[in-house]
Amino acid sequence: MIADNQITIDENIQAWEDLIIKHSSKDAKFKSRTCCIYNTRSSNPDNIGDKICPCSRMIRRHNFTGDSIEIREAKKGNTEFNPPNEFPDDNTHSDVVSVNVFGTLQPSGCKFLRINVRIPMKDIFQLILEDCGRQKPALILSIYGGANYFTMTERLEKEFIRGVIDAATMANAWILTTGINNGVSKLVGEGISHYSLLREYPNKVKCIGMTMRGKINENTHLELKSQSKVK
Repeated sequence: MIADNQITIDENIQAWEDLIIKHSSKDAKFKSRTCCIYNTRSSNPDNIGDKICPCSRMIRRHNFTGDSIEIREAKKGNTEFNPPNEFPDDNTHSDVVSVNVFGTLQPSGCKFLRINVRIPMKDIFQLILEDCGRQKPALILSIYGGANYFTMTERLEKEFIRGVIDAATMANAWILTTGINNGVSKLVGEGISHYSLLREYPNKVKCIGMTMRGKINENTHLELKSQSKVK
C-alpha cells in the first residue's frame, strides 16, 4: 500500500513539473518577474548586512543577474543611488525572467509556482484546470481577510472548517486563500490537513493559495528555492 501511494505521489509531482515546463516552452507570456532594483552583484555584503529592499526582500538575497537599477544609475554618473521608499506598482522596478521557482514541497505534496502577476487570469485558470484533469469547479470559494487579529472560538472554528470542506468536496469546489501561514488562511489549511488525515472525505480538497512575493518571509523564499525543479 505504501509503495502504491509513493508511485501515485511521484507521478503527480512529475505531472505538475512537466506541465510548468510545457507552458514555459510554448507560451512566451508564461514568465516570472523579479525585482531589479538590486542584483546578485549589488553592494558589498559587509556594508548592506540585512538591509531590506523596497520589494521586502533582503538586498543580499536578490537573484537578478542583469544590470540592476543601481548599476544603470551608476553608469549615468549617479553614484549616490537612492531606492524608492515603496516598491512601485508598475514594471519600472522589476524585470521579466524565466519561470525558475516551481515544484512540489515535501512531505506535504503542495505544488508551488512563482509567476508574473500580470499574466492574464484566464491563462492561470487554464493552467490550474489542466492540473485538475480539466474538471471545472462547480463552485469557487474565495476566503480572504483576517490575516491579523483573527480570533474564533474552537467550536466556531470546527463548524467553519467543516462547512467549507463540506461545500468544497460536495460541489467540486476550488478554495482560494492567501496561502500564508496566519489568520483565516492558516485555519483553512490546518482544517484541510486534519480532515485529509481522517479520510472523512472521498474527494480531494483543491485549495489554491495566491499571494504577492513580498508577503512571503525570507525562510519561505529559501525553502521554495531549495525545493524548486530548476536550481
